[in-house]
Amino acid sequence: MYRILFVLLAFLSWQNYAQDNIDLDSLYKPDPHYLEDQFYFGLSYIALKNLPGNLEQNGFSNSVKFGYIRDIPMNERRNLGFGIGLGMAWDTYFQNLRISIDEETGNVVYRILDDNDHFRSNSFTLTKIEIPFEFRWRGSTPTKFKFWRLYAGPVFSYVVSTSSEYVNKNVDVIYKNIRIINTWQTGISVSVGYGTWNFNYYYGLRNIIKKDLTIEGEQFVLKDMRFGFVYYFL
Repeated sequence: MYRILFVLLAFLSWQNYAQDNIDLDSLYKPDPHYLEDQFYFGLSYIALKNLPGNLEQNGFSNSVKFGYIRDIPMNERRNLGFGIGLGMAWDTYFQNLRISIDEETGNVVYRILDDNDHFRSNSFTLTKIEIPFEFRWRGSTPTKFKFWRLYAGPVFSYVVSTSSEYVNKNVDVIYKNIRIINTWQTGISVSVGYGTWNFNYYYGLRNIIKKDLTIEGEQFVLKDMRFGFVYYFL
């Protein structure tokens, strides 16, 4: 009798232990209303490539962006999907190409600065509307908010305004509406990480400057790469 009670108690204890250790994923029920819609904020360092002649990058060239991405799930588990967004970005490029505007003709004038110019800072800034498209993989669930993610896809940007700034010990000159900048910019963006802060990489595909410009007899092809972080929040 005692042996039967002992076996029965051992069996019940094992059953309770087994139930307590069931993989939660096996109990997961998809939520048909779960979306990974997100606002985002990003900060990146810009590295210019394909610099012609004596054109050099200096200072902390940077990009700041924020926006919203609409989530479009692809499967029942809702961990695969697409995203389409809308945002704003400000890209500032510090380099030694001074861009100015002739006050008489209105034409854009540009030249490469050297050590004899003794300038403190020289840059041009683009204000853009961004439209990112993403293929999205994530390990999230309706109740799990810290997870691995990989988002990648093209970014299309429309330049709404431009400006250049030249600073030396005597003057601080700003010119707006620089017409040598390509209005449309495109690139590939990849974000990967765990939780809200993620590493972000962007590779520019289109020349920032219009094709008909040359520097010291060379075709002016100027593209950028960006390395930084993006913060996602609901």
